[in-house]
Amino acid sequence: MDWDKLGDRAVSTLSEYLRIDTTNPPGNEAPGAEFLGSILKQEGISCKLYESAPGRSSLLARLEGKGEGKPLILLNHIDVVPANPDNWQVHPFSGEITDGFVWGRGALDMKGMGIMELMAFIAAARDGLELKRDVVFLAVADEEAGGYSGARMMLENHPEELDADLVINEGGYATLDLIAGRSLFMIANAEKYGYWLRLTRRGVGGHGSMPTGQGALDLMVPALARLLENKRPMNVNPTMQAFFSRLAEHWEILAPYGEDGDLRTLERLIEENNLTALPALSAVVRDTVSLNMLNAGVKINVIPDEAEAFLDCRLLPETEGKEFLAFIKDALDDPEMEVDVFMDMEKAPASPIDSDFFRSIEKVILADYPDAVTTPFMLSGLSDSRFFRAKGIPCYGIIPAHLGLMDLARIHGVDERIPVRDVRDGSKFLYDLVVEICT
Repeated sequence: MDWDKLGDRAVSTLSEYLRIDTTNPPGNEAPGAEFLGSILKQEGISCKLYESAPGRSSLLARLEGKGEGKPLILLNHIDVVPANPDNWQVHPFSGEITDGFVWGRGALDMKGMGIMELMAFIAAARDGLELKRDVVFLAVADEEAGGYSGARMMLENHPEELDADLVINEGGYATLDLIAGRSLFMIANAEKYGYWLRLTRRGVGGHGSMPTGQGALDLMVPALARLLENKRPMNVNPTMQAFFSRLAEHWEILAPYGEDGDLRTLERLIEENNLTALPALSAVVRDTVSLNMLNAGVKINVIPDEAEAFLDCRLLPETEGKEFLAFIKDALDDPEMEVDVFMDMEKAPASPIDSDFFRSIEKVILADYPDAVTTPFMLSGLSDSRFFRAKGIPCYGIIPAHLGLMDLARIHGVDERIPVRDVRDGSKFLYDLVVEICT
């Protein structure tokens, strides 16, 4: 395989793919799915489109193996979150290649990974690998809106197509800032789940020139302040204990935990060193509440008689929704506040880290990136992996992109981009992973 040539193709293909606007909402993933399908057809690989609604398509292609085990699924999603061109250095749907990066909405989340998986899949077909198990390339719609019209639809309507032994998906990255001079490959084997709340508070409306203190916002804002000041207790679950254990080999401040392995020691060190001041670390050791929308009023001189707030809550897999809801109501300390759960997303158990599949992933990472350190990790966000994990299928998330902590803010943010070198090397890494697991 000419990996230089295939790497060049991966970069140019990603640039083209990023020019296809698959913003969700509304989605419009069909052009993206058709683009991927056209590339597969050029390689003589058959594929099938699955439509959940007009313009909403997912794509599946398969390389057949000997049936010695269930398939490996290379999973990615076609849709992306919105982007405001006014805030970007380049147009978010330009796919511009400059300064050693491919720029565009979805470069990291997750069209870049999708193209790496596609190139690995094509390379496996070109090489005529003797596969002991099928390899499935699966590009789905709707992940950014919960995955219900994409991965979940596919699992519900076509379970026989997706009965697998392993799924490789988005998740961790090769983080550059946590260990001096080395990249930390975080392999996501677990994730939090979404628990979205709508709060409604009614009060007394009236003229803005005569405030009564009983308007809906007058009553809602103090309650929200009480809630936001009331942090959930720290709960370092087994995945994150393993993460900090690996990190303790390289962080002197965590050395006592590395020596005794005592959870109480770890919790003390996290508190003493204020590690939760880093939002990325705070989010994976406790349940979080984010006030993201507040609606009230129709005119500046009218006191609103109703106010509405929306909370994006992300819960640890160990947290039960009913217990968390009781915490919210107690923290608000307002019996007149209506609290409705309008989205309770599926939670799923962690995939095992003491398994042959996890060890295979680590083996390939260390072979392709010899200076790397590997560790399990829990996503603070959501992915389609939860649908597969809920059915007992192990899922591991790893995007082979080398990023600093500041780069992580580009995901769903401004100036999203991925290093050209990572697109090239990542395609080879995923091919090596297919070889390790399927041959």
